[in-house]
Amino acid sequence: MASALSTPAPGDKRTAASEERFRLLVESVKDYAIFILDPGGHVLTWNLGAERIKGYRADEIIGKHFSTFYPPEDIAAGKTERELEVASRVGRFEDEDWRVRKDGTRFWANVVITALRNADGSLLGFAKVTRDLTERRAAEETRRALVAERAKLEEKARIQEFQERFLAILGHDLRNPLASLDMGAGILRQMSKDPATIRILDRMQSSSQRMSRMIEQILDLTRARLAGGLPLDPKPMDLRALISYVIEELRVVHPSRTIDLRSGPLPGVWDADRLEQVFSNLIGNALLYGDPATPVAIDGRNDGRLVSVDVHNDSPPIPDDLQATIFSPFRRGERDSRTSKTAGLGLGLYISREVSLAHGGDLELRSSAGEGTTFRVTLPTTQPMISRLPQENP
Repeated sequence: MASALSTPAPGDKRTAASEERFRLLVESVKDYAIFILDPGGHVLTWNLGAERIKGYRADEIIGKHFSTFYPPEDIAAGKTERELEVASRVGRFEDEDWRVRKDGTRFWANVVITALRNADGSLLGFAKVTRDLTERRAAEETRRALVAERAKLEEKARIQEFQERFLAILGHDLRNPLASLDMGAGILRQMSKDPATIRILDRMQSSSQRMSRMIEQILDLTRARLAGGLPLDPKPMDLRALISYVIEELRVVHPSRTIDLRSGPLPGVWDADRLEQVFSNLIGNALLYGDPATPVAIDGRNDGRLVSVDVHNDSPPIPDDLQATIFSPFRRGERDSRTSKTAGLGLGLYISREVSLAHGGDLELRSSAGEGTTFRVTLPTTQPMISRLPQENP
């Protein structure tokens, strides 16, 4: 009998072996922190996963309270006590929140606490399993941020496309009735003999022509935005001859002003209609804002590869804050209020620069006290690759 009592029964051997295998399995797991707490929350066991995730060796942590792994604000709020209370009452507690490693860094953890009870229901302690989800959480936050940013960009693109297509349709539908009004005013002017009526009709034609220019600017804006740039139809031409033509037209409106063109021939391959827009706008602005007592000076240079044209006027300097946005669309600065002329849409300089860029060139500004204001157009003399082909008007 004594011998029999000292020898474990076969079932006890199998149970002990099974428990040993389970212990070895738990201790060898590296991706999960798996350990046992006593009923008061003190660490009783420690596996490799716990050491890897939390940074403590077994001899450093066993016997310490599991609140060691929690941020100070959670400890102060009594979070650890609530977790054990819930696990003890309902059998299980699960949470995702920040936890603290030995080195003080925080990681995002999924935590499951399970109450351990014996056959009579007495609480033996708690099994705690922790997973480090920091990388997964960061990836998910990045994905959500990208989705939100893409949605914002798509919404912005939809709004912008709607606005620009609306402007294109508006401009197209306004041109026909405006042309009829202009034509009718012209016919009536030819028929009229009354000076007062002629003056009214002249003002009507002037207003309709100004409105027509505004509509063209709106259409150019939509072309530049929707097509990725203004369409060009470049052909061999002399830029000096084109500028001379623009000057003669402006002299009709400003007969008392002096405009000095100092330039030899400026041959190149460009879109004449587009460059007429540019220099009509630049020279017109110089006449509008420059000192009436001094001439508008236009200097052209040609080095064979590049042509540059300076349009200069003596005027008070353009304020720095306005210089920073002067080429932006719909910019209407304080300088517009210095003249009795009604301000335009603020698209002229924007479109002029877009035309220059479309040719592979640029439009730059220099303005300072004592030096006046100069706009410089720079253009390559050839157009080896035209990416913006002519398109029909919207």
